[in-house]
Amino acid sequence: MTEDVFGIVGTVVAGAYKIEAVVAEGGFGVVYRAYHSGFRASVAVKCLKVPQQLSQDQEEHFLEQFRAEAELLFRLSASIPTVVRPLHVDAITLPDGRFVPFMALEWLEGETLDAIAQRRKAEGLPPLPLKKLVRMLTPVARALEKAHNFQGPTGPISIVHRDLKPENIFVANVAGEEVVKILDFGIGKAKSMASQVAGRASQTESAFSSFTPAYGAPEQWVPKRFGQTGPWTDVWGLALTIVEVMAGRTIIDGDHAGMMGTTLDPQRRPTPRNEGLEVPDAVERVFAKALALDPRERHADAGAFWSELTQALGMRQELREPPAASGWS
Repeated sequence: MTEDVFGIVGTVVAGAYKIEAVVAEGGFGVVYRAYHSGFRASVAVKCLKVPQQLSQDQEEHFLEQFRAEAELLFRLSASIPTVVRPLHVDAITLPDGRFVPFMALEWLEGETLDAIAQRRKAEGLPPLPLKKLVRMLTPVARALEKAHNFQGPTGPISIVHRDLKPENIFVANVAGEEVVKILDFGIGKAKSMASQVAGRASQTESAFSSFTPAYGAPEQWVPKRFGQTGPWTDVWGLALTIVEVMAGRTIIDGDHAGMMGTTLDPQRRPTPRNEGLEVPDAVERVFAKALALDPRERHADAGAFWSELTQALGMRQELREPPAASGWS
């Protein structure tokens, strides 16, 4: 059973969310199931683990930036149903003085792509094949394409996830239908903010990584060499997610230094063939481009990657209409 690290189960947060149980815990946050008395429905409450040696000004600065990310997520989810919908953003101060920013989100019944892959392995089933994955993830790719070219209130803006991985793709049952949802849009930016704040607040090495090491793109590891994150970072995350689920195992593994070394080694690109998977030449070329060491050699955004991949698989005609999500597991 996952520990209630914030000690809030049984309490009411923000006057509306009765915290019922811990659902999951990651390096940067804890997800709780809560009951909203006004909606008379379950919601998810994600509480962030942020540095606790912050001044009041630093806490207020972080919360303001976090709210700005939540505002973008709200606009994004209103336009793109594949993106999980936020309901509330704020922060609480625990009795012991801990500062805990949180976001309330729509509650989803279902399981992550990571959980599906692990369950199939436990049941002795083969990993999901490439074409089935492409059918499943087309809504994700097209949602990312729209986010990468989003029309914000003041004009075009590129909204980047920065932490795509199997755990952040959720197959949900919504009104009796299976739909795919993207989790944690905006959390990658919040992790980066927490990492920066922690760096300013302490001279020691921060424990707050701004990305998940096993899925970090080269530019996330060494921005001074490869430049800033952008849509090309999500291309890396989506391509690596597909290869990992096809292979049925973690592709980039080991300790921190080992994962960095693998990611930055030009001879160890995590393409399907390099991971022992059989794919046509054209498909391997698409993945080699999507997982290029230099971000300038990758597809410019998720839409370009997906168009090339579906073309290489001969699936462009089939995927012109939104695919049904049933039968993935």
